[in-house]
Amino acid sequence: MSIPLQFCRSCGTAQHPARDACRACLSDALEVRVTPVTGTLVSEAVIYRSLDPAMVANGPLRLGAIASPLGIRILALLAPCLSAGMAVELTPCPDRPGTIIARAPQQA
Repeated sequence: MSIPLQFCRSCGTAQHPARDACRACLSDALEVRVTPVTGTLVSEAVIYRSLDPAMVANGPLRLGAIASPLGIRILALLAPCLSAGMAVELTPCPDRPGTIIARAPQQA
């Protein structure tokens, strides 16, 4: 699966979340590309309380920071059985637009 990421047309830098200017060269020549993203789960946290009723019903909520070879870190919901140091792939959450889920890579 793929997720939308913002890329600079001037220098090629990827960034997430989207911004008004490139974080590397400050150009405003930005475009969104739907890109497959993999990476390594660097850290994780568990949230036990939320102000969002939908999240409370599904809690506790596991979040992780994923280091991507694109040079960015992305925060994502974590699928079960993931731990720091594992390889992951990022996919959009089907029932929560704008939310990203980190899963173990699919075996081909």
